[in-house]
Amino acid sequence: MLDKHQHKHAVRDFDGVIEIRSNPVPRYYAWLFYGLVIWGVLFMAYYLLSGWSSEGEFAEKMSAHQERGAAQVPASAPLVDAQELRAEAAKLYGRHCAACHGEAGGGGIGPALNAQEYQYGRERAKVIESIAQGRPGGMPAYANQFSATQIEALADYLLSL
Repeated sequence: MLDKHQHKHAVRDFDGVIEIRSNPVPRYYAWLFYGLVIWGVLFMAYYLLSGWSSEGEFAEKMSAHQERGAAQVPASAPLVDAQELRAEAAKLYGRHCAACHGEAGGGGIGPALNAQEYQYGRERAKVIESIAQGRPGGMPAYANQFSATQIEALADYLLSL
């Protein structure tokens, strides 16, 4: 152990670790420390007092995106023929529904769709709800995959089975 009387600067002994404060902290550390403190205060003041927020920026970008999207879509969408809708619904059924409900709606893994009654109701609104939101026990929701027109056409197709 070092003797406290051998040093002209303060010596601290704590748990066997001797701290001798004869060397000051380098000036560039002090400048860096105080510079970062000042930068942090200015940074926080700018973002807290300027009124900027990430939610506001997102809302601005989203409204600009929606305006661009609205400008790209023609104001009057072409009318779709009922036969075209039925053909598209048949294709959708074949791609997404036939694996569980059978080719002609006779059932399989899922319930039969050519039955007189459905578990959740055979009304058009209930069938649309079942397609869009899915049902417990394995019926997936298709609201994110199909448009509202496609879901309605598919419901009409199922009710005609």
